[in-house]
Order: sequence, then C-alpha cells, then structure tokens
Amino acid sequence: MVKIGLDKSKDFIYKKTRKDVLEMIKPSSKQIIQDKKFVDLIIKKIEHFKGSHISAIVAGSIGKNTYIKDSVDFDIFVLYPPSLKKENFIKEGLIIGEKVFKGYFWEKTYSQHPYIRGVIDGKKVEIIPAYKIDVGENIISAVDRTSLHLFFINKNMSNYQKDDVRILKYFLKKIDCYGADSSINGFSGYLCELLILFYGSFINLLEHSVNWSFPIKFVLLKEQEPFLNNFSENLVVIDPVDSNRNVASAVSDSNISKFISASRVFIENPNIDFFKKRVVNQMTYHQLIGRLNNFPLGVICFNVKNLLKEVSFSKIKKNITKLIKYLEINNFYILKNDIYLDEENSKAYFIFMFDKFKIPKFYSAIGPKITDFINSEKFINNSSGKGVLGPFIKDDRWYEIRQRDRVDIKSIILNFLFSNFDIPSKLYIDKEISDLYLKEDILSIYFSDFFISKEKFLF
Repeated sequence: MVKIGLDKSKDFIYKKTRKDVLEMIKPSSKQIIQDKKFVDLIIKKIEHFKGSHISAIVAGSIGKNTYIKDSVDFDIFVLYPPSLKKENFIKEGLIIGEKVFKGYFWEKTYSQHPYIRGVIDGKKVEIIPAYKIDVGENIISAVDRTSLHLFFINKNMSNYQKDDVRILKYFLKKIDCYGADSSINGFSGYLCELLILFYGSFINLLEHSVNWSFPIKFVLLKEQEPFLNNFSENLVVIDPVDSNRNVASAVSDSNISKFISASRVFIENPNIDFFKKRVVNQMTYHQLIGRLNNFPLGVICFNVKNLLKEVSFSKIKKNITKLIKYLEINNFYILKNDIYLDEENSKAYFIFMFDKFKIPKFYSAIGPKITDFINSEKFINNSSGKGVLGPFIKDDRWYEIRQRDRVDIKSIILNFLFSNFDIPSKLYIDKEISDLYLKEDILSIYFSDFFISKEKFLF
C-alpha cells in the first residue's frame, strides 16, 4: 500500500496556511474576554436563583475555547444532583431558563427533555438542565456527559491543539461534513477535539487519515481497548468518559470518505485556497430548464411544519433509505440524490435522479435446475399468480413468464409514499418538476447545488 503524507518541502507552505487560517477564524483576545464576561453574567444570575441546582457551567466549544469566531453558540448547563426526581429536574430547568431570558426572545425546544433557548443581546443562548455525575456513573439524561467532556478536554488539550481543533472544524465545514445532526451526519465538535488529542495536531491527523481504511477504530485510554469490539460502525472513537459510547456513531460512510479524500487533496497542496470561500454560481433559468428537461428526475416535497429539524430529517432519511431499497427491488436505481431543508417555509425536498422511467410489463422468472427435485416441486406448485406463461423448461432450468402490476416509477413511488410516509408529501416527476421550479424560487438554489458535477473540495 502506498503511504501518503505531507511532502517535507511543503512544510513551510502549511505553516503559513495554518497562521493565515487562524487569523480568519480564531476569535480575538478582545472577543474571548467579551464572551467570557457575557457568560459569567448569566452564570452568576443562575447561581442567585432559588432551586435545587448545584452550579452552572458553560460547555460546548465556548467552554473549551475551541470555537470559531463567526460561529458562536452559548450552551449553559445547569447542574442538578442525581437524587432530584426527573419531573422536578425538568420543571426547575424550564423555570430557570425562562428567568434567564426575561425581557428577551426565548422558546421551549426539545432534546431528550425540554429546555429553553433564545437570544440575548444578539447572541444565541441555550439553558440546558443536566445531572452532575462523575466518570463511570450511569447517565440519567442524554446531556449528563457534557460536563465530563468539558473537564477532560480542558485538562488534556494544549492551546496549540485547541487552535488545531478550530482549523479542523473549518476544514470540515468547507466539505459539508461538520455537525452530527441527522441533516448532515458529520463530525461533531467533541469528535474533532478527540481526533486532535489522539493524533496530536491537525496536520498529523490528515497525514494519517489519508491512509485510513474501513473499519477505523481507536481509543484515547488504553484500558478502553477491549470495548472496541462492541461497535460495528466504520468509524469508532470511544468516549473517554463512557466506554459504552462511540462518539463517531453519527458519521456516515460518505462523510468519512469525503474527509479522507479532501485530506488527500489538502496534503498534496496545503495552501490557503482550500479554506477560501468558493462561490458556487447559481445556474441560469435556461441552464436549469435544460437540465430538468433532459435528466430523469424526481422531487418529493415534504411539509415539515411543526416538526423539529432533527426529527423531520431523521424521519425523511429513514423513509428515503427504505424507498431506495424498494425501488431497487422493483428494478429502478437511484443514481444521485440529496435532501434540502427550507426552514423558512417549513418544507423539505428530496431531489433524485434515476435510471429509467419505465420497466417492461413482462419478465422471465428464473427457477431451479430440473435436477433439483425439491425446489422444482416448490417452483411448480407455488407458481406466482402473476404468471402468464409456464412454468416451462428452457435448457436445464424451469422458467415462468410473469407480469408486473406497476411498470412506471411514478406509480411505484406513490404506492410506497401512501403506505410508508407519515409526513405530508407530494411527488413530482419529469415535466412536472419544471412547473414546480417556476412556482418555488428556492429550488433554483437547490437544483444548482444538485447539478454540481464534482465534490466541492476538487477546486
């Protein structure tokens, strides 16, 4: 196997690129101080509220100082004793959240349990209740590990490595692989931190990742090695604070492959151009109409009103996976597909290209060899009700000519949507898509993206 790594002659180029990227993305000392003051005021406010809470902390990338300056979310966790009953835990968490946002915009949202998020002085803030646990203790709510993650990273990571985490996050954003939610299925911020800790630096991570092959499994703590066999995903990074959790479980195989391939591109040419904003030219009306009229395309439009983004994407992806398999069983193959979410209008679009509009009405069902007596009997006696000719012998096998109930892709998809989807949806096929495009302006952006002929990092 040929090993790929950074050419030593390009080391100077990379060091300059690293410096230039950090100037682009790292918050200034002034911003870091301002952000800390902002957080401290909220935490002091929470600590003065009456309640069962023990303390409050700022977690996430702000708490670890691994954040990018133009992507700042303030995640404040209010910690409660494990002895507090769940109903009181939820109730108190919501009350404190509402008090923090008094006089500001806020809304109740949901993860495993409800919490409050909103905007204070133009900054996005989330007030999330969690139980205070120690390493090795069972979690009670899904977010209880967060304080342990914060402590582990801050204890073990140098400032140089924290800067490399910022670069890794920015790198992943450039290839659309950053974020663990179901709309992306990419790398979480915590996974980025663990990857940098394991490999020591951003460039060392890339030099190793270009030589990755599935499955990729590793631990940061030697004593966790026996737990690696408990996970079947192609990327396994065991959480150092919970041996039963794979931090990389959300990352899709496609995004792992994108990361490996993009790393190779960067290692070959480690200059600032990779990180610069590349404008994807929106296709003109005539270009899009030409594409829409000349490619076998379909669009399923979903109404996701009153559904959380995470819930809607998860449901749609799950059912789309089933639909693609169903189409393959019926001899239709999806060549390319993407899901786009229009949050402003509460819609999601599944855009797909397929191989053909119709399949033949009649087909030949191949049976067993005539020398296979048992299966021959089954084939003859269980002859399908769809059979129109046979069973008959051709060469050394049994055959039967059968007919299909549905032969066009539209009727097959509609049948599947009716039987399987619980989100309101509408299907558009072939010429219907041009009419949809003329009615909904947002589709020009989505179609322009869909028709990009190569990965965005292949500039």
